[in-house]
Amino acid sequence: MSKAIELVETRRGCAILETHPRYEIHLNGKRWGELYFNMRGYVGYLPQPSGLVLDIGERGISAFRKEVAKLNREWAAAGPAAVEPRARSDS
Repeated sequence: MSKAIELVETRRGCAILETHPRYEIHLNGKRWGELYFNMRGYVGYLPQPSGLVLDIGERGISAFRKEVAKLNREWAAAGPAAVEPRARSDS
């Protein structure tokens, strides 16, 4: 079973003084979005198989990894009925 959503650590787009890496969100192997660190935790949106996006708020990377694991099970269960949501950016 391949993963629908993957988090890939990157330094692309980081300012010089950023101490925490950013994470690219890959959906079916293509870059879909990004997680960035904001004061107390990472912020970003995760794609759902229903076509909507999930915002879990400002959390640690482990919370996002747990949510990605849950969503990957949902994507696998949805199969071909899953709808790929459009990428959403904060800016």
